[in-house]
Amino acid sequence: MFITIMRDVLLGLAVLAAYGLLVLVKPKMGCRKCSGNGSRKRLGRARSACGRCQGTGRQFRPGARLVHAGAVLAVDTIREHIERRREERQ
Repeated sequence: MFITIMRDVLLGLAVLAAYGLLVLVKPKMGCRKCSGNGSRKRLGRARSACGRCQGTGRQFRPGARLVHAGAVLAVDTIREHIERRREERQ
């Protein structure tokens, strides 16, 4: 039973890591509300800009801002570490 739980946890972590990589590579996707058109067809009225994507037809994937904030934080930490090592050598 423990092996089954562990396998499920590892599978979940693998899926989460794959989604994180997808979000890093392609943070935006087509808007779900307007299907990427940027405007919605209204019955008997003129088209109007989509309220969710403001007419761009693109929106951030769920978790994209969190993943990118984590990536920036990691890069900044690595840069600080490299700078400290350079100062210690001199």
